[in-house]
Amino acid sequence: MMIEVPTAVIDAISEGERFVILGHRDPDGDSLGSMLAISAFLREQFRKESFMPGPLDWPEKFFFLEKHLNGAGKPFDDNIDTLLILDCSAENRIDWANVEPNSFPEARRIVIDHHREGEPFGDVNWIDPRASATGEMIFNILEALGAQFTSDIAESIYSAILTDTGRFTYSNTTAKSLEICAKLVQAGNLDLADITSQVYYNFSEEYLRNIGIALYNTRVYRDSKILLLTLDKASVKSFSTTFDDTEGIIDFAMSVRGVEVAALFKEISRNVIRVSLRSRGKFDVGAIAVEMGGGGHHNAAGCTMEMPLSLARDVILRRFEDLFAGSSSLGERH
Repeated sequence: MMIEVPTAVIDAISEGERFVILGHRDPDGDSLGSMLAISAFLREQFRKESFMPGPLDWPEKFFFLEKHLNGAGKPFDDNIDTLLILDCSAENRIDWANVEPNSFPEARRIVIDHHREGEPFGDVNWIDPRASATGEMIFNILEALGAQFTSDIAESIYSAILTDTGRFTYSNTTAKSLEICAKLVQAGNLDLADITSQVYYNFSEEYLRNIGIALYNTRVYRDSKILLLTLDKASVKSFSTTFDDTEGIIDFAMSVRGVEVAALFKEISRNVIRVSLRSRGKFDVGAIAVEMGGGGHHNAAGCTMEMPLSLARDVILRRFEDLFAGSSSLGERH
């Protein structure tokens, strides 16, 4: 079923003339693809000006999308009337890049996101957890505005949905998301094998070393139903690698037979631990992430924990044990 775009969103975009497009820190495929697609549409088809100040550090696996910037990252003045904030569930997660927050106090804020957690913080908000990805919502907006899905727009949105559904394997994959992708493939004449290869089979040597460290530091509990991976600071330094290239390592845990919940811990510093969470079925790791100040989806989420690594592992393990013991409502849908 088609998700209807609120009239307020269409009106706000139509009324804007000079846009700044923002996403979240540590951008993923959905954030980047959504920003690139709507920015291209605004510039090329809607006769607006649009600018993307970030990301400053472009994720290596998405270098193939950088070509779609096409001027969207050029410097801009202060005469901005609209901020489009995409795939960002909380104001403190916005990636302002090289722009000072609150640089445009008079600009209208339009927030478009598919995460259920967080309080709306825009002047116009469209939050729809039914969408598989923010990219799906962007597709609906552009379709409502009569967009032509050129190859750059189609590739950007397809990449957004592809990555946020885990190659169409996560529980958020729907018939509608597949239908949208089919339309994008046809309209943009997309090379699906190349896109998949760029995102999922384009490892750096550093990434392979990080996989090795994480797998070596594997811990399993509850007859392998719970699996924890760790990238500790000492090992990362010893193997001459960094934390920059680690996206997707958590998914190796979910490929192990019998695993139902998993976590990857990255010891950024002594008391800063970034945690990626994954689960199958009814187990809601998104609720755990929200409890820890993070966010995400039912089966895929993340957070940052300000505590020593050993304590962070203990805290998450206890939450995972709660899911299985049934002593917490975190893991059940009602």
